[in-house]
Amino acid sequence: MNKILKTLRKHWTRVWLIAILLLSGGVYVTYAIYTEVSSVKRVVSTQASPVEMFSSNCMRPDISSRRLSSVEYSITVCNFDQDKPTIYNPATISYTLHAELQVKQGDNYINMATYLGTLDQSNTEQKSKYDNYLAKAALYSIYKTEDDTTGEVAKSESNFTLGNGFTVTLTSDTLAAQHSSVDKYKVEIDSASTTDPNPDIFVHVWAVPTPPTTLRTIETRLYGASTTTDTATWTGTFIETDCAIVDYDFYNYVITGSGAGTVDIIWDSNKFSINDFFFNTALSGNSFYNDNNTPSEILDSDAKYGSRKYDGKYVGWSKITLSVGTGANSQKNRYELQLYKTATDSLTGVSYTGENAATNYIACFFSK
Repeated sequence: MNKILKTLRKHWTRVWLIAILLLSGGVYVTYAIYTEVSSVKRVVSTQASPVEMFSSNCMRPDISSRRLSSVEYSITVCNFDQDKPTIYNPATISYTLHAELQVKQGDNYINMATYLGTLDQSNTEQKSKYDNYLAKAALYSIYKTEDDTTGEVAKSESNFTLGNGFTVTLTSDTLAAQHSSVDKYKVEIDSASTTDPNPDIFVHVWAVPTPPTTLRTIETRLYGASTTTDTATWTGTFIETDCAIVDYDFYNYVITGSGAGTVDIIWDSNKFSINDFFFNTALSGNSFYNDNNTPSEILDSDAKYGSRKYDGKYVGWSKITLSVGTGANSQKNRYELQLYKTATDSLTGVSYTGENAATNYIACFFSK
């Protein structure tokens, strides 16, 4: 024991330095662990802005229907997000495009072959309906018009027939990696459907990425219908559907719709700020009314007299006006922006829920 003590006294300075280093390391590790835990505790919940680097001008992971006013419609399949067209998928994408004719029955969409199988051809009325659907189906087709590498493609129509179950599968294709890559297809529909106020034939189109992949299938339903009823409208909603009860660190607000005009986006800047990317026309591709991409403040005179749609509200809020359904954005039907909290950080305990819900502090208004 005395020998050990003599050795320690002889090298005391070195022992002291080693002890300090070990102690510092322990404190650092403890602090790192603490701050990591604190950071996790501070984040109530987050949802990253979804980036779909397998996208289309009309197909989405969540299916929706699109009315056509003409007998032809072009469909794109792209290797970038429609809202972030300058960020390309770093990998080659293999996919297959499918399409089928559907008949709408109530709220359900049924494959036409399946539906025709329910009709009794021995019944005169049902036999007439059967023949009518067969005749209409012959007027629908889909084909590829442009390849991302070779350009324009010679027309080779794929028709919907009873023989193929009114389902068409186009040859598997690919999109290139690391640069803009777009394939184009065209759907043709019965011209009579565009004047039909009650359409019941739909073209279901979906693109399936080849596994293994994290990319999602995208799809849409296309149909012809009369324009006697004005369907032009744009609406805004939060992706976070539970934000009235869950306090997120930031929010994703999506504006969707159709029709040419302008959309006023208004928000309480004391509660939210919008990601600057949204205002950058070169990067986002967004078009703003009068080319003004700088938000302005809603004045008392604006809210009371400048536009009835504000109904005397929103004085002091910020406003930006999008041009939609025209020019380069004529085919664009979705805009996304990220909202960041400005009223407080999460340490103060103030929550954007309940009566203070995030939905209270942003709105949008469409004008034709």
